[in-house]
Amino acid sequence: MSPNRLSSPRRRVRVSRVSIQFLDAAQSNRGVFSRAEALDCGESDASLARARRAGQVVRLRRGMYVSAAAYEACDDAGKHLLHARAALAAQQGPVALTGASAAALHGFAIYQQDLSVVHLLRLDGGSPRRAAAANHHCSTQPAPADDVGLWDGVASVSPARAVWEVACRSGLESAVVTADSALRIDPGLGDQLRAWQEHFAHAPGSRTARLALRLADPGAESPGESVTRVQFFRYGIPAPTLQYPVRRPDGRTVGVADFSWEDHRHLGEFDGKVKYLDLLRPGETPSDCVFREKQREDAMRADCWGMTRFVWSMVMPGQARRTMVDLRHALEESRRLYVRGRVVLAS
Repeated sequence: MSPNRLSSPRRRVRVSRVSIQFLDAAQSNRGVFSRAEALDCGESDASLARARRAGQVVRLRRGMYVSAAAYEACDDAGKHLLHARAALAAQQGPVALTGASAAALHGFAIYQQDLSVVHLLRLDGGSPRRAAAANHHCSTQPAPADDVGLWDGVASVSPARAVWEVACRSGLESAVVTADSALRIDPGLGDQLRAWQEHFAHAPGSRTARLALRLADPGAESPGESVTRVQFFRYGIPAPTLQYPVRRPDGRTVGVADFSWEDHRHLGEFDGKVKYLDLLRPGETPSDCVFREKQREDAMRADCWGMTRFVWSMVMPGQARRTMVDLRHALEESRRLYVRGRVVLAS
């Protein structure tokens, strides 16, 4: 590169100045703005191109952008919602978020969904189609009039409908992850989901959806726990109690287990990266957190409980069968060691 290209302070200053001007104007839509809005702020196609090269804006789709700072601050679901806002703004006719996109908007966990595609519900009665990284769905049956509204300023189907649609369009694991999360966030959705089951009893995918809602439990605190519970169901493992408090004889709680089979005196824990990040205390290193969790496990085992730990690889399709066979053996071993002949003295 020539010396002239290395020393271009005027160009760098200009890129920073114009970026601030139109990015400030876009904050009302989570940093998402259109080319037309940028031009209205006095920018040009050239200044947008410079901002992209400088890493200050991200192109979401043709004619739609977002500030790089807003984009990088989001997790995968948050980035999907930025694309969803851009897709909504770019549409000519009336549309609303639906399916997994609506579930993400409502704050529900989504699992094994293609986040590169935004799901839109056509409100103009048009035919379904796919174009420009967006699936345009249409309703085949009448839905309640209040089923589409604004949430956080975004047009979307209702939370209950979003869960039902994800359950109908996904595999069982994905459906249970979203249903568990939805019921944990809003336990009142149960009645609404039952109404959707009755109203759309013969919709495509409704058999999987009904099973997913039957398995759904608000006690599951992470997608990993939800997926693990689906494998328990698939391989005939008895359904465990979720978030079981293990107490000492004096009544003091020494820990809460993700899963518990009280008849076998066996506990289960799902270990995921997100879990340890959530448990990390201020000033604590990941190693400190793992050590503290090991101490918690030892304290729970001390009162004669068996323990099985699960990680993502153990509950994936290729390994799940082996994991569940090992778990069944562990349950029987704990029952043999800690239940048979056990005498509990009443106080």
